[in-house]
Amino acid sequence: MDNAVQTGRSPETPSSPAHLRTEPTFYNVAEAAGLFRLDQSTMYRHLRSGSFPGLKIGGRYVVPRVVVERLISDVLAVGQCVDVAEWASRWRDQAMAAGGAA
Repeated sequence: MDNAVQTGRSPETPSSPAHLRTEPTFYNVAEAAGLFRLDQSTMYRHLRSGSFPGLKIGGRYVVPRVVVERLISDVLAVGQCVDVAEWASRWRDQAMAAGGAA
């Protein structure tokens, strides 16, 4: 299987223009940590504790791109520092309330 497909990226070549490239659906821990300028061990710790939303598939953790996008959007909407653990907890509570109301 093509490595680009395995990582959730489009199979386009790295030399293609930036506006033609698509973002991955999921970031691996190294990519997610890099986005936030964190050490990988710190990102793993947050994922394992549940203070940062992610998926564990087998023994591998990944972070959905939409989590990163929503976090950025919420930070910009609030206009101040956001504690990611509190943010993740509110997100979980909202999802549980929405799921329980159905």
